[in-house]
Amino acid sequence: MQICFINRLENIPRFCYHELLSVAGNCRMCLVEDVKSLKPVVACTLIPMEGAVIYTQTKKIKAAREAMLEFILINHPLDCPICCQGGECDLQDLTEIVGTDRGRFYESKRAVLNKNLGPLIKTLMNRCIHCTRCVRFSIEVSGISTLGILGRGGKMEIGTYLESFIDSEFSGNLADICPVGALTSKPYSFKARPWELEGFILLNMFDVFLTNIRIDVRGNNILRILPVYNTMFSNEWLADDVRYSYDSLYKQRLLNPSILINKFLVFQS
Repeated sequence: MQICFINRLENIPRFCYHELLSVAGNCRMCLVEDVKSLKPVVACTLIPMEGAVIYTQTKKIKAAREAMLEFILINHPLDCPICCQGGECDLQDLTEIVGTDRGRFYESKRAVLNKNLGPLIKTLMNRCIHCTRCVRFSIEVSGISTLGILGRGGKMEIGTYLESFIDSEFSGNLADICPVGALTSKPYSFKARPWELEGFILLNMFDVFLTNIRIDVRGNNILRILPVYNTMFSNEWLADDVRYSYDSLYKQRLLNPSILINKFLVFQS
């Protein structure tokens, strides 16, 4: 089967698409032009056919992506300077590359209540763009159906069906896969900016798989641990006990040897 892509595939923007999750096609940012179609088609749901010719960087496609990005930014707050995702936000990057330099929306933005997703995930649902990455991850990877889509149209939002937080050992990955600042890490919140950190790629010595992890440090302090995509294991998920294992270096750390006497921990000098 021969398929001709006129431009580079790396230049196709996307929000909802993730290599390790199912295809949703919600954001409509990966629009491409097929010579056999009158309208732009979504690249992530496009079924390859024999002899297809796909254009990824035409004036028509650029105008369509700019319009879709403007539509996404209708209800997104303009609080990038105080956002924990600042500097690592896909929406920031694509707005600079694909978006326009002015907006045409002068109405009031909608407000969405924040959700309680536990002690590890901080939620600011006003920033959510409904990419459903978190919903697909919780169902397909974590194996829980706590998160879902509530409402329709202008009242659509991501949340829990019941008033409960996410009870999963992989909940920290929600902050990694979120393309905007709707889901961020609570322990790392307001501690540093990405350009202040220095990352080191190391082996994960906390489990038997020895996967790759990235440790971000500022000075002599470890501020966070992130997963690194490993083609051998075909995943980039990291368990919470590994992700937040550096807490033992700063909180409740034993500085002196101790012994248990009559169910009491006695420190030895």
